[in-house]
Amino acid sequence: MPRRPPTAIDQYEALSTVVRLVRRGRARTRPELGATTLLGRTVISQRVEEAMDLGLLEDADTGPSSGGRAPRRLRFRGEEGLVLSAVLGAGALDVAVTDLDARVLEHRHLEWPVARGPEETLDFLGDHFAGLLEERDPERLWAVVIGVPGPVEFATGRPSQPPIMPGWDGFDIRGRLQDRHGVPVWVDNDANLLALGETRSTGLDDDRHLIFVKAGTGIGAGVVSQGRVHRGSKGAAGDIGHARVLEDNSVMCRCGRTGCLEALAGGWALARDAVTAVHEGRSRFLADIHRATGEITPADIGRGVVAGDAWCLTAVARAAERIGSLMAALVNFYNPDCLVFGGGAVTAGDTFLRVVDHTVRSRALPLAAADLTIRASVAGGTGGVVGGAHLAVETLLSADALAVWAPGGRPSAVEPDRLVGGI
Repeated sequence: MPRRPPTAIDQYEALSTVVRLVRRGRARTRPELGATTLLGRTVISQRVEEAMDLGLLEDADTGPSSGGRAPRRLRFRGEEGLVLSAVLGAGALDVAVTDLDARVLEHRHLEWPVARGPEETLDFLGDHFAGLLEERDPERLWAVVIGVPGPVEFATGRPSQPPIMPGWDGFDIRGRLQDRHGVPVWVDNDANLLALGETRSTGLDDDRHLIFVKAGTGIGAGVVSQGRVHRGSKGAAGDIGHARVLEDNSVMCRCGRTGCLEALAGGWALARDAVTAVHEGRSRFLADIHRATGEITPADIGRGVVAGDAWCLTAVARAAERIGSLMAALVNFYNPDCLVFGGGAVTAGDTFLRVVDHTVRSRALPLAAADLTIRASVAGGTGGVVGGAHLAVETLLSADALAVWAPGGRPSAVEPDRLVGGI
């Protein structure tokens, strides 16, 4: 994204700050904005008026008075725009349309194998995006966001050798969707969007640090530091699934390497081992499922845990210990405030989280784990699409982006490539 003119720095920094504070509920009135930002009353008044002219803020009602006339409360106008957000998985995807507050207006969970490739998948996705906009004004569309289950070069929006996405390597997802929709498009790793969705949904303060671990068919992590996603220099940060955790060349991962965490503790690896357990007569619960369906899925193992099946309980506990062992090292290295797990059926019940918690606390340094919160995700099945909406909206409301599109009145007034950056 091009830098704004130096003469506009103060104006757009202040405008972005004012809108962000109102949008996130950190300041509701002009006096509160002044007290929070330490900007003068004239500057606050000018920036609020500018935000109102852009349709971003409005006076809603009056707040409590500390003497004299009660101040007018400000409201962020989330209805001013729409965001289309999708998160792809190995065998299913979530699509949603949200407002600028990242409130989900409509959500669909659809069975679809990502291995069908980019052309078919994006056509399928495009049809559902069109359906979500069918009864809404397409002129209100601000952005499109896609989360994918593999490494993404964030600057270009292109997947980079994703192990479970044949045919997607280097595919120009962003260009394809920008051509179709004519708005800025973001492509990110799904765990990053889940981490951001969790952070915003729970109101985590901007001075806090969170690691979100997606333990589903595969394993990945998203890192949020002081309100921003940490992606590293290229976008590969958090790809813990392919950390080597076992010196055993017989355990082959889908990435082509051996000894990866995902090959030992991922949902697909547990399903692989479950078939062997069925053939060896070690799980009647899974044997019944295999006899009826011809396969075992990670969700079946999760159901086995809830049902108390001994093999499923042992397998999930072993996977949780392996994941927890790696996370203990990351807790020592990164020292987060919060470690959150979600994204998969194998985390069902309390076995997984209980073993992870014990493993992390017993192996991490006492100082690093002293005030650490370890919990399950509370964002639910829409956490990824909500995180995607926050990514797009917060980037478009940054000072750099506002300097590009605010003079024209709305993001669609400028070329989409000029607005693509990230938080």
